[in-house]
Amino acid sequence: MDDEKKGEETEKEEKDTPAEDKSHKDKEEISEKSEKDSEPEVAEEISEESDKPEKKESKSEEKKENSEDIIIEGKHKENKFAELMKQPKFRWYFFGGIGLVIIVLLGLGIYFLLDEDGTKSDDKKTEETTDTTGVASGSAFVNVLSGTIVDQSAAARHPLAITVENDPSARPQSGLDKADIVYETVYDPAETTRFLAIYSSKEASKIGPIRSARTFFVDWAHGYNAYLGHWGGNIDALDKIKSEKILDLDEFAYSSAFWREPAAGVALEHTGYTSTEKLRAQAVKNSYPTDNTFTVYKFKDDAELTTRPEAQKVTIDFSGANYKVVYTYDKATNLYKRSIAGKQHLDKITKDVISPKNLITMVVARKPVTTRINESGYSMTTVGSGVARFFIDGKETVGTWKKASVGEREIFYDAAGAEMIFDRGQSWISVVADGAKVVAE
Repeated sequence: MDDEKKGEETEKEEKDTPAEDKSHKDKEEISEKSEKDSEPEVAEEISEESDKPEKKESKSEEKKENSEDIIIEGKHKENKFAELMKQPKFRWYFFGGIGLVIIVLLGLGIYFLLDEDGTKSDDKKTEETTDTTGVASGSAFVNVLSGTIVDQSAAARHPLAITVENDPSARPQSGLDKADIVYETVYDPAETTRFLAIYSSKEASKIGPIRSARTFFVDWAHGYNAYLGHWGGNIDALDKIKSEKILDLDEFAYSSAFWREPAAGVALEHTGYTSTEKLRAQAVKNSYPTDNTFTVYKFKDDAELTTRPEAQKVTIDFSGANYKVVYTYDKATNLYKRSIAGKQHLDKITKDVISPKNLITMVVARKPVTTRINESGYSMTTVGSGVARFFIDGKETVGTWKKASVGEREIFYDAAGAEMIFDRGQSWISVVADGAKVVAE
């Protein structure tokens, strides 16, 4: 029994002891194995992980070094530039170079603003003469009557001629300042003057007082193939309008284009008015032509201020004190300020002094006539030629006028026979009989 127990105990010890050892050995073997197996992977992971920070660190360090290099280099350049700027010669070259660049840039800018001949492109356009379309070769829109630069719609607007009275009780008139060309002349044996105002470049909301037509007004309007606005007329003028197929706008036929403005103490005949808008609207209703076939004058820009004289005065004595006109030249504006009967001649609406740019006196043969219904009046030689005087830019030129036919306008020439060139703006034509007093001083 004891031996069996000993054997069992011995066996038990053997079973227990080797199992623990074995287990321990197995654990050691497994541990060693796992250490061997895992060792390379861990090493690799460590290696990979250790590599990453090194790369980041190396990039960061590289950037830092680069930025430090840049800063150092920049500071070096700044120091170098500062050192150079201390040298007078370097400063001279540096600032001189900058100045040269600025001059070159300014020169290029001026070159492109000017044409090759050194003339402003806009000015060059306006130096061109125009045809009857109102468009200069330089593409600027130039009015066919005044030569002024205008909107396209006004460049070739058809001429509209209107008779305006000049009786002292009719002054001041409305709308004369808007006309491109004004003819002024004595129209009857009472030695009263009257106007034929021709409009194109500007519109006028009120023109008048309107009065009756005469044969010479019809002839002058015919030279432009103008629409003719008037309030009746002597019978010989009305006959002429009909026979020559003038583009007529008589109040007696088209009263809706006119109106009256009665005033206390003013005779009825001095109260009639019209407007360019109303008359042009009537011309459209009548299907009147709008094309221009007349000869267009030559125009130029004003004389330079330094070449203008200090003063000039032109006096035209049509028929006595009530119709004595004085033009006073204004050097600054290059205009002739008009006075009549000793007073400034103002526009009724704007209150501005009427101030033409070009003055023309035209000498014609004139004689009294009686119409077929016994009306007294004058006839004038409107077709042919005669003496003319021109006052432009404060200076006088003597020459001639010529009108080849009733359907052509007057063309003006200097003493050498060259066609006159006018300033851009209003032209005032004073038609006088031979021997009339015209004094320039």
